Amino acid sequence: MGVPVIGTVGRKLFGSRNDRMVKRYMRLVDQVSAKEQETRVLTDADIKAKTIEFRKRIADGEEAVDLIPEVFAIAREAMDRSVGIRNIFNPIHEFDPSVLPDDARALYDETKALIDATEDKKPDAGLLGCIQPVPAWQLVDIPNALYEAIRVLHPKSKMPFRARPFDVQLIGAVVLYEGRIAEMKTGEGKTIVAPLACYLSAIENKQVHVVTVNDYLVQRDRDWTFPFFCTIGLTVGAIHPQHMQHPQLKQMAYHCDVVYGTTAEFGFDYLRDNMKMTAQEQVQKRRQIAIVDEVDSTLIDEARTPLIISGQAHDGQPRYEMADKLARYLESKQTPWSKADQAVQSCLVTISGLEGDIRNSIDKDATKAMQEKLANAKAKLPTLEAEREQYTQYYEIELDKKKATLTHEGVAEAQKEANIGSFYVGENMDVPHLLEQSIRAHTVYLRDRDYMVAADDKGVQSVIIIDQNTGRKMVGRQWSDGLHQAVEAKEGVEIKQETQTVATITIQNFYKLYERLSGMTGTADTEATEFYEIYKLDVLVIPTNVPVIRQDHNDLVFTSQKDKLSASIKEIHTMYQVGQPVLVGTTSVEKSKQLSEELKTRFNVPHEVLNAEQHERESEIVKFAGGLGAVTVATNMAGRGTDIKLSPLSPAELIEHWKRTDICPREVTSDMSEEEVIKHVYRHVATKELGLRKADVAELLDDDIYRKLVEHWWATSCWWVDGDKASSTKTDKMLADLDHSGACLLHRLRFYENVENLGGLHVIATERHESRRIDNQLRGRSGRQGDKGSSRFFLSLDDDLMKMFAGPKTLQLLSKMGMKEGVAIEHNMLTKALTKAQRKVEERNFLVRKNILEYDEVMDLQRHEFYGLRQRVLEGVEIRELIFDYIEKAVADSVHNYLDPIYSASCITEWIRENLIVGIEPDRIIGKDREDLHKLIIRDSREESVEIIRVTIGEYLPDTIDLGDGKVSERDETSWDYQGAVDWARVAWDSTLKISDAANMSRSDIIATIEAAAEEKIVNIDLSPLDQYLVPRHAQEELAVWVKSKFDIPCESKDFDDIEPEEAVELVMQRALKTYEKREREYPIENMLEMTSAMMQQDPAKAIEGFCARVKVKYDLDWTPQSLPSNNPQELAKFLLEEAERWDADRYQRRAQRILDESDNDLDGWLRENWKFGLTEKEKERASEDTLAVAVEKIKQVQRAELAHLERMVLLQIFDSVWKDHLHQMDQARESIGYRSFSQLDPRIEYKREGARLFEEMFEHAQDRVTDLVFKAKMQVQAPQQQAQQQGAQGQPKAKQAQAQAKPKAAEHSVRAAADAAAKQSSGGGGTMTVGRNEPCPCGSGKKYKKCCGAT
Repeated sequence: MGVPVIGTVGRKLFGSRNDRMVKRYMRLVDQVSAKEQETRVLTDADIKAKTIEFRKRIADGEEAVDLIPEVFAIAREAMDRSVGIRNIFNPIHEFDPSVLPDDARALYDETKALIDATEDKKPDAGLLGCIQPVPAWQLVDIPNALYEAIRVLHPKSKMPFRARPFDVQLIGAVVLYEGRIAEMKTGEGKTIVAPLACYLSAIENKQVHVVTVNDYLVQRDRDWTFPFFCTIGLTVGAIHPQHMQHPQLKQMAYHCDVVYGTTAEFGFDYLRDNMKMTAQEQVQKRRQIAIVDEVDSTLIDEARTPLIISGQAHDGQPRYEMADKLARYLESKQTPWSKADQAVQSCLVTISGLEGDIRNSIDKDATKAMQEKLANAKAKLPTLEAEREQYTQYYEIELDKKKATLTHEGVAEAQKEANIGSFYVGENMDVPHLLEQSIRAHTVYLRDRDYMVAADDKGVQSVIIIDQNTGRKMVGRQWSDGLHQAVEAKEGVEIKQETQTVATITIQNFYKLYERLSGMTGTADTEATEFYEIYKLDVLVIPTNVPVIRQDHNDLVFTSQKDKLSASIKEIHTMYQVGQPVLVGTTSVEKSKQLSEELKTRFNVPHEVLNAEQHERESEIVKFAGGLGAVTVATNMAGRGTDIKLSPLSPAELIEHWKRTDICPREVTSDMSEEEVIKHVYRHVATKELGLRKADVAELLDDDIYRKLVEHWWATSCWWVDGDKASSTKTDKMLADLDHSGACLLHRLRFYENVENLGGLHVIATERHESRRIDNQLRGRSGRQGDKGSSRFFLSLDDDLMKMFAGPKTLQLLSKMGMKEGVAIEHNMLTKALTKAQRKVEERNFLVRKNILEYDEVMDLQRHEFYGLRQRVLEGVEIRELIFDYIEKAVADSVHNYLDPIYSASCITEWIRENLIVGIEPDRIIGKDREDLHKLIIRDSREESVEIIRVTIGEYLPDTIDLGDGKVSERDETSWDYQGAVDWARVAWDSTLKISDAANMSRSDIIATIEAAAEEKIVNIDLSPLDQYLVPRHAQEELAVWVKSKFDIPCESKDFDDIEPEEAVELVMQRALKTYEKREREYPIENMLEMTSAMMQQDPAKAIEGFCARVKVKYDLDWTPQSLPSNNPQELAKFLLEEAERWDADRYQRRAQRILDESDNDLDGWLRENWKFGLTEKEKERASEDTLAVAVEKIKQVQRAELAHLERMVLLQIFDSVWKDHLHQMDQARESIGYRSFSQLDPRIEYKREGARLFEEMFEHAQDRVTDLVFKAKMQVQAPQQQAQQQGAQGQPKAKQAQAQAKPKAAEHSVRAAADAAAKQSSGGGGTMTVGRNEPCPCGSGKKYKKCCGAT
């Protein structure tokens, strides 16, 4: 026990670690503040120049952390000027310049005149990220004296005219820059904090991705911070989903210094980039720094959420409708059991409540009656439990895990109802999974809570998921694993094709790709352990700028939802009457509608509803949610990123509102004093509240009326008091209790200057969330920036989440307090107990997430390796070497396979397995002659077939099973699958058994019939096909055939006589290399001539000019349209091939040196000017050491550019195909791997092993397909404008195609005509022509040259 004491004493003496870190940061902030005066004298131009200065100093060796005081002093001043003071010229805010002193007014007028005379600026490089012209008031420099005048006029930093970052916001910015998590309470201005941290990273030339929770906040925060970034000379962009943003605008946004976006869009862009076919199409080049807003929601709640790009899963449609019908059937069958179980649970709650009432009761007579009720309830419980046992439970529901599991009885009943045979044989094996998903859809996933049914963008009714953390619609998202289709079947809407993953990454692993990660939220400390264990991120709790004075009342717990709803509506009405704004949090769209209807029906309270159906009106609803008497019923949409502003009030507005709510008589006017108005109000409400006649009220003194009202309110609003003692309780005591209750406002009625004086925003929550953070987020909408506010949770034991939270200890606590119907329980112990229960659920969820992420670790490692390899191919880095690695591996594998001594015997074994379903080891076959081999096959097949039949038939016709300990599983002939058994026997043994015959036979007779069919098939089978494997040199012949078909190179069986496998590998590789080198010379020439021929159909002259230009670039030949050595394409091809063969190492060196001499060693500049492309960054680094070698490489690249393009396309298409297949296999492995735990194997370890095996197989498949194509594939060259016509021509008969191709003379005339036309067009020019910018690229991509290889 000594350690905790020491820890406690240490914290008291030295403060916690968090306290010590805050003090360290405060010293930094003091240094920033010390530079404030010298920073304020800088002009707008000086501030913008500071960014250039800071970047230069860092480039010269200074550390960014050493510049923090200077950088943040500039950032603080820039934020105050651009986001705050500059708003005096923003027309929206209607600043009144008459309040300025004369000298400042003159400056204002001058500046305003300059702004009016300046046109709005269209977006350019300096305004990258802007899509609309930027208004002049955001750009024109403002005199420093005017800035100072506004500071005097508005000394407090408060929007819209001041935005000076507070000290705690500077602390938050430093925390983010250092890669930590800043916990800043809601309302502390986190929107300002992220840009400050971005500035420090931007001067290090690091791009920052700022992540917000939805697309609305992406654009709002980007636009809000744009003036700040503009002032300091940085650019800021925003990215949105594909249907909201043009690809070019997104690419432009990614070129900005700072990019705002959602997790989904950043993640999907990463996945999409890894599906692009060219590097130029990729948008998200860098993942350097990420700052995540609401980081707990993103990195904790959504950590295991996979970002998935899907494609069509399969051709056949799974039987969702059948599963839905079976789910409805089982749901109806289970209804009696569910009702009986509900009765048992209700009885247990009644017993707990009575036990508490008895303990707390003082009245002996009442106690005796309650004891009788308790005895009756306890006596009734066994009967209820026995009644429940009479019914069958067909499935189990785990609401906390959103899981449904079929019981054994459920499977049996569903099989019987479906009448399709066993669910565990053949094509029926997916039915249990589909059925469990359908049961989940019907019992766990609720409409208007988890999803809604609405028209999609095409007007078709569809299922739209609702985000459980934000309450917003997730358009376009689907649940995986068939759940979405199950919900669609339930709702009767069109069932979408089940999708298959083609690219995926979990949110957690996506953020691990960043060099530095940080985040901010108001509720991170509750998950500090998880942040550190998974992400290695520290959490720093930053103190508030002003103390939080919100009053969070204890939870009110009721026995039923009806009582809870009644009490919550009554409290809403009470607050509305006086005018205090109320935000009501619900857990689903359905419940928000239900509460809205009750508000209308009972009290006719005007209100707004903010849920997924009102998503488009969110900003409008939030704008007025802090007004007088505003009532907003919301889902979780109001929990994050919602800033509710409290409005000012006037006596006239208050009186008018009180009249509308009928607490103020009509004769009251705003001319009356506050005291007079309040007296009239109390007299008016006394008739309703106290039940008095107006005449009786008129006779009472004002003080007496007030006293009676206070007594009434005390008795009805303070749940913990004895109302009968009101008359003897002092007024001050009752007023204090009413203040504490928070359920009454009339006792303190007065003229309030603003809503904040009225008590601020009152938050009412109608349920608890399984995460404390979501509850805290809802509370955090109130009491922001030191404003007053209050909150209360209304709960019932019927709440879905209370069923999870209210365990035995909580029920025991309720029992002690005395739980009775219609009465609320409010106690600090109860609130703490529920919070503790939530914490346990969070801990369990953490373990679930950790377990899932361990599974995803396998895919994450594979993803890194695969995407790294794909990017290498995409960028064209050492593709030739990769291909030859594949070729060598394929050759080595095949040579060792074919030349293995048991190869022929293995072929025989495989043939036997395919034709007789029996297995014979190859070792037993080696050395056997034809006669002995046939005898061995017949004998072993007879013996093994008997065992195979007896084992397999058990899958279709299960027999009685001895389970041990005297227990047996009885035979159930009603579940026998005769159809499956007959079909298997027919396929395996050519059996003629029919279903009608099998149904009338005993199990043993069926087995005997199949055995007879097997015997007949074995005896009569033709074994002559095995002779081919018995001939000498069979393996060498097979290897020679493989080499010829694989690489199209000459090879004979005798080549492999009397050599070792390693020698055979070297022999094949030498021939493959020689053949490929020939292809490297021939293919570019063929492709170039085909392209020229295709282009000649459009413009013969340009086609020939382009051909000559490409010849110049590739082979340094000064051909012109007038000086072609021949007009015959075949002769040109022959001539160029001879020229290509002359290029040896010496010639490459000479041409490279000549280029360097011409360029004065500026190789990059020369290439850009003459060949229209430059060096890559890596090539520039290498050129600094050996420019000549890089120049030689570029010449070789140009000569084989067409083949390189083909290689890249082949590899990318094959990689993408096998990766898609691999992802599907990994999904299937994940689903099935759990069964291995029955064999005492750790499923996680098994999954890793299986994943590694599948990954290796994926690369083997890729290798086989690459080596199949790379020697033979060709790009189809087409003129861009005539692609459609040529595609149509592909369908012509072969005879016509051959006839068209057999016209070399026509081609020769076309070449000559084109040469003449080109000569006429260029008669005045001289010199050789370069490739036209708008011509098709010579690489064969089909794109224009300027958008392909000619792109600078």
